[in-house]
Amino acid sequence: MIYTLTLNPALDWTIVLDHLEADDTLRPIAEERYAAGKGINVSRVIRALGGNSVATGFAGGYEGLELEGRLVNEGVLTNFTRIGGSTRVNLIIKEKDTGRQFSIGSPGPEIRMLELGQLYEELKNVPDPTYVVISGSVPKGIDPGIYSQFIVTFRKRGAKIALDADGKALRRGIEMKPDFIKPNLHELKRLSNKELKSTEEVVIEARRLVDSGISHVIVSMGPKGLIVVTAETAIEAIPPVVQVDSTVGAGDSALGAFILAHSRGSTLEECTVLACAAGTATSITPATALCSLDLVEAIKPHVTWKRIL
Repeated sequence: MIYTLTLNPALDWTIVLDHLEADDTLRPIAEERYAAGKGINVSRVIRALGGNSVATGFAGGYEGLELEGRLVNEGVLTNFTRIGGSTRVNLIIKEKDTGRQFSIGSPGPEIRMLELGQLYEELKNVPDPTYVVISGSVPKGIDPGIYSQFIVTFRKRGAKIALDADGKALRRGIEMKPDFIKPNLHELKRLSNKELKSTEEVVIEARRLVDSGISHVIVSMGPKGLIVVTAETAIEAIPPVVQVDSTVGAGDSALGAFILAHSRGSTLEECTVLACAAGTATSITPATALCSLDLVEAIKPHVTWKRIL
């Protein structure tokens, strides 16, 4: 079974207005709410593509109940640890006549050590963890090195580990050599402290991480697609030109598709192409909605790939 771990999940609340005007009562022309957070998005995409996973992490308050309910409605299995604080809400306001978008992100609740211990005990005993995707920011009250502990714990259970994080959480996590990491280009630049102005430089830096013991480095390059580097090769997948609506969740979609394909025994090329198609599909889907199977299948034949190493 694939498990996803999101320590700081959220509800994404998107409001679309014709025009944003101060000191006036505004009437939305559209409104949507989705369960969100990087690992949550991975689970949602896996389900959309016909797979199964269990979404885990913290959930609290009425917002946490809504988070779980929305996932259940999408067919996603859940096993959240309840906390005293409330799950955060991200507000996204889109102005239709200008295309401007305003995002207001809540930092989320502070986690108590007792709650962290409860989550850890529950995760130690989950059945059949073949893949575990650890994603997103670390909430207040938890040391950024916590991902390292989860990686060690799940590796002892025989699971393959994917890590998608930034900053200290990523730096500390890669010390434990997860099987997959998925930085975007900006995160890889911060990790390496280099500009990485060319594809060749990206591949060289990714290969350095592979040489350190990480078997797959998946670099999301935005509209340029994906670069996947292993010890044997490097593959670049290039998406078709599309009209992007929102990039929120595109990288998570790519990771979810890659892990699902890998769990099904697909080749590296097949995993990479599906990941690229899923990320592209999410980028043309309105608001914070994610890709659908039909859209991914429609885009996939238009993804080109090549070996660059």
